[in-house]
Amino acid sequence: MEHNAKQIAAKVNKSLDSLGVPVNSRERANILSKMLAISKPQAWGLIEGLAFPDTLVLKKLTSELEIKI
Repeated sequence: MEHNAKQIAAKVNKSLDSLGVPVNSRERANILSKMLAISKPQAWGLIEGLAFPDTLVLKKLTSELEIKI
């Protein structure tokens, strides 16, 4: 199944919700960037569905956040 950036963002946000990460997008981007060792702008793009993650980030999402893609 093929996913787009908005679908990935929904899964990322749902996973962050289940971990108790604050809903404030700025805080969420800071936390996600640290969790995945990516830049804050890249984390922001993932959370907002503005950018599709590359292969390395997809692997991190599946392992760190246990997101099925």
